[in-house]
Amino acid sequence: MYTINRFSQLCKMSARMLRHYDKEELLKPAHVEATNGYRYYEKSQLETALLIKRLKEYRFSLPEIRTILQTSDRELLTEWMHSKILELSSEMNRNRQIIAEMQEMIEIKVDLIQGERRSFDISLGMRNEKEVLSQRLQINIADMDKYVDSLYEQAEKSNIKLLGVPSVIFLDEAFTPDQSDIELMIPILHKNDGDASRKWQIKKLPPTLVATTLYIGSYDYIGYAHMALEEWIDGGGYKKDGPPYETYLKGPECDCPEEEFVTQICFPVIKKSQTIDA
Repeated sequence: MYTINRFSQLCKMSARMLRHYDKEELLKPAHVEATNGYRYYEKSQLETALLIKRLKEYRFSLPEIRTILQTSDRELLTEWMHSKILELSSEMNRNRQIIAEMQEMIEIKVDLIQGERRSFDISLGMRNEKEVLSQRLQINIADMDKYVDSLYEQAEKSNIKLLGVPSVIFLDEAFTPDQSDIELMIPILHKNDGDASRKWQIKKLPPTLVATTLYIGSYDYIGYAHMALEEWIDGGGYKKDGPPYETYLKGPECDCPEEEFVTQICFPVIKKSQTIDA
């Protein structure tokens, strides 16, 4: 048998990594001395150590590697390999996009340190009273389109006439993409009495004063528009009177580049003097 130091030389892994694999139950020593805790490995374990090393190079996670080591099903292993190939191919495509974006930024000499903060045209107006089809959801934000499509289908089945495009209120205190707490709303033209669902509701939005702007581009940078609105509100003697909402005038459904997405952002507001008088 080999000491952990000698075995680490044979498989080209550090002793620290071998201890970690022991803890993760990927590669446990063949024997551990009860008196001093020294670890010893057998010759046959070299093959397992090298397989772990190869699977890590293939970008398998430790839980995935553990599962692979515990199975003797070659077909299942082949399926996992195909799945990992697709995952890596997708990552490669994304990396190519990132490289292309970086090259474009270099060519047009974008100031990466200061960035390019845009200016926004902000208007103040009254949002009329309206009825909306509303659904409270906790979703992965990447699946938003699926839930929008589902709400449209539910409206059609219930003979509810929709008027306009979807809006979303983000209700989380912090951004939680995997499980976002949102309210999805679509304006309706009219409803049939008796329509009801545990999944959605029809609610009436009261008239309210809103500060609004249009944002054009990828959702990744929409925070600039929110910041511009908040600065305008603070500087104009107003304060927020409810959570902001985004209305998606043009998005992924149009099959266009992200640079052409159009989003309207609205902040319900009230004059600061009104809150003092109240």
